[in-house]
Amino acid sequence: MLIVYEILVPLLSGLAVSLYLRHALRKLLEDVCGTAARSDFWVRVTTIQVTAFPLLLALGLGQSGKFGATPEDVLRSALIMTTAGIVAGVAIVGRSISKSIPKGAK
Repeated sequence: MLIVYEILVPLLSGLAVSLYLRHALRKLLEDVCGTAARSDFWVRVTTIQVTAFPLLLALGLGQSGKFGATPEDVLRSALIMTTAGIVAGVAIVGRSISKSIPKGAK
């Protein structure tokens, strides 16, 4: 039952961040990519990345499989891994987009 924390916390958090970024990201990427279809593809890739990376960290480094793990330990670990995953995912996306913006437009 504790593994539910390690699945739901990063999954819901990643989706929330993706939804928060979606509109601004789509507009920015449409400008950078040139078409709405290209932009839509990269928005979807970003959604998968920002959702999957925290989930991967939480499941891979989580506490739910450890003997004697309490719900508090598992939730704390899931929150830490989720935060780290979201920060890393958004940083990677931000850096990638920053590199693709023409120098005169910055």
